[in-house]
Amino acid sequence: MLVDVFFKVELDLDASENPQRVAIELERLLKRYYGVRNVETTNMVTREEAA
Repeated sequence: MLVDVFFKVELDLDASENPQRVAIELERLLKRYYGVRNVETTNMVTREEAA
């Protein structure tokens, strides 16, 4: 059985961290530890928190 699972992940990153690099690392971890067949980042939204 093949199943698509969709996640929404909110990250608090320092200004020095690259969001794309973090997404690639998350993809790598899913593949390595959970035997995920395919992972892709389809959308990224950067937003500032309201003060």
